[in-house]
Amino acid sequence: MSARTILITIGLSAWLLASAAAFLFVAYTTFFGIAVIGLAICWIATQVELEGDAPVGNGLNPGFLAAQVQAKRDLSKEQRLSAQHEQSLAKHSAGFFKLFGLSLVVIGLCGGLYHQL
Repeated sequence: MSARTILITIGLSAWLLASAAAFLFVAYTTFFGIAVIGLAICWIATQVELEGDAPVGNGLNPGFLAAQVQAKRDLSKEQRLSAQHEQSLAKHSAGFFKLFGLSLVVIGLCGGLYHQL
C-alpha cells in the first residue's frame, strides 16, 4: 500500500471517531449538546481568524520577530498578493464557520427550551 492510502485511511478513521463522539455527546445531552458543539465551532473559528499570519514573538526573542518581519517585507509583489488572497480565503471560511456555529447555538438553545416546555 502507498503512503497516501495509509494517510487517507487514518484521516477517515479519525473523522469516524470524531463523528461517533459527537453523536454520543449530542445523544446524551440532547439539544444543549448541539449548542455546546456550536460554541466550540465558534471558538475555533475565532481563534483561526485572530491567529492570521501575523509575526509571532515576545520580548525574549526579538531576533525571531525581526526575522519574520524582514521575511514578510522581502516578498515579491506576486507572493504578497498570493499571501493576501490566502488570508482572505481563510477569513471568509472562518466567518462562515462562526455563523454556522452561532446557528448551532441558536438551534440548540431554542430546541432545548422548547423540549423543556
